[in-house]
Amino acid sequence: MEIREILVHLDIDQFSPALVDCAVDLAHRFKAALVGHSAAEPATIGAGYDGAAAVAVYYEHEQRAIESRLEDLERQFRSAVPSDIQVTWRGRTAQPNASAAMTARCADLIVTGSNFGARNPNPQRSIDTGELLVKAGRPVLIAGMGLERIAADTVIVGWKDSREARRAVVDALPFLKTAKQVTVATIHEGDFADEKTSLDDVLAWMRRHGIEPRGDVQPATAGGAAETLEALAKERGADLIVTGGYGHGRMREWLFGGMTRDLLSDRTVHRFMSN
Repeated sequence: MEIREILVHLDIDQFSPALVDCAVDLAHRFKAALVGHSAAEPATIGAGYDGAAAVAVYYEHEQRAIESRLEDLERQFRSAVPSDIQVTWRGRTAQPNASAAMTARCADLIVTGSNFGARNPNPQRSIDTGELLVKAGRPVLIAGMGLERIAADTVIVGWKDSREARRAVVDALPFLKTAKQVTVATIHEGDFADEKTSLDDVLAWMRRHGIEPRGDVQPATAGGAAETLEALAKERGADLIVTGGYGHGRMREWLFGGMTRDLLSDRTVHRFMSN
């Protein structure tokens, strides 16, 4: 796994210099190109036959406003990225999640802000981070609120023997290989012997990839697995937590497990997730 192209999603209603700074820092570290992305679509309004003309006028006005805003965002994005980084821009009048997931085909990593669980989200103007994680087919790095750099010198890996966790540690190898300290934590949920064997296997796998991790099976705190990982990150001075994105159900509305939901909602630390 190499990171050569990074997609950075910008909310159409609020340019985030800190988020762009995070993406620029990663682009320099991995010698990667940046793809700026933003999208929105006009609100859908129902109307009878008599109101059809008014709705058409409103829709056209909204579309022009979105296009104008996307042009402004492109200018802000390009001016915020140093000239030594290759930059492209993808601004679309489209549903944000669908557009971001489609654009992810040209990227190795998606970097976005923390908006999971926001009150009254508008799906026509902002992404749902959880939905993007499921649909994009790429790892998603959710930047902590207001943090301008992703140091990743100390990294916490939340490990369990699952497809999502296996995918996450492979996708996160560029970060794990350059980190000064990697701590792998399995949250005790059932059979300690099986959990310890699984943990030892992933620690040995990391060592074969040139990483020198430490690891242990951790008892869950009263707040659950996510709070346990967050507390460990604070204790070790880590600014990045790597986990799988866990959920259940095969319905269109994918339901997150408690740890994933809680980590998506946390805005104090960077989170790297794969599904």
